[in-house]
Amino acid sequence: MRVYPLLTLLWVVFIVVATCTSDAHAFLYDQAVTFRFERTPNYVDLLILNDIHLTQKFYLIQKMGHMITFSILYFFHLLWVKQFETAFVLSGIVATFSEVLQLYFNRNGRFFDMGVDLVGISLAYFICKSFFIRLSRSTSL
Repeated sequence: MRVYPLLTLLWVVFIVVATCTSDAHAFLYDQAVTFRFERTPNYVDLLILNDIHLTQKFYLIQKMGHMITFSILYFFHLLWVKQFETAFVLSGIVATFSEVLQLYFNRNGRFFDMGVDLVGISLAYFICKSFFIRLSRSTSL
């Protein structure tokens, strides 16, 4: 169907806006979108691990948001391309792009977050794959 590329594109636009807004807290709680462009980001920031705060509620909400957002993206990609692995790769590319892009908007782009995104993509992959297998078994009976 022609609607799946549009749904996927709209979801990617949402991810880009969420990625580029300078204040994640204001975006989540106040739906406020502000942008501050950084012309020369420090790519080494992708490697930072000392800002992982698994005991902070907002931090955990953000990571759950990463997983859910990229699970949905995988699902949209799958509906569009109808290939499990291709949908996985496309979603992974967007996850990588979004983390690097954050560095240009005074956000904390991290490889750790990319890993969280990939966990969400992987969960969606396995759920969709197992659903498809069950569906194909029930229709072949």
